[in-house]
Amino acid sequence: MNKGRSQPQEDNQSPITPSLRLAALAAILTTVADAMAVIAALQAMDEAVIEEQKSKQEQKELDEKLEKMQQQIDQLTNELLKMKASKSSIQA
Repeated sequence: MNKGRSQPQEDNQSPITPSLRLAALAAILTTVADAMAVIAALQAMDEAVIEEQKSKQEQKELDEKLEKMQQQIDQLTNELLKMKASKSSIQA
């Protein structure tokens, strides 16, 4: 009778050894780690693109401010020249 009970237990045992299970688990974990590395790289690329766009926008705004300041300087220079010309014509 004891043999009758031990036989079904042997049939239920998996032919996969613990070392194969461990190797499969290691492979799964490696795959998950690789997937995480890919996701991190993609996120870093997205962040770099966003940072580049932000930098370009800031540079564009600075260029616009500089252009505006140059126009104001030109305007003031013209006003000064007009004042000098009118002062010279009054004195002459």
